[in-house]
Amino acid sequence: MAINTVSPIYTELIEYLAEKATPEEILAFQVSTATQARADQLTEQNKAGRLSVEEREELERMLEFDELVSWLKSRAITISH
Repeated sequence: MAINTVSPIYTELIEYLAEKATPEEILAFQVSTATQARADQLTEQNKAGRLSVEEREELERMLEFDELVSWLKSRAITISH
């Protein structure tokens, strides 16, 4: 998912979060260790060509979420300067 194709509803959510949370809070956000471990596991399985359809969809959702969080953090940096 490219940032330039983000749905307007995601843009609204990101703008809302960027305005409500402090830039420091947004920049400090990290997924849990368990979530990161699952993402790493799915990434390795994907590299090996061993993902089920459901796992591929899960990984795609995780990648979309990661991109949105990156965009949110970018907005937080912009707002703080």
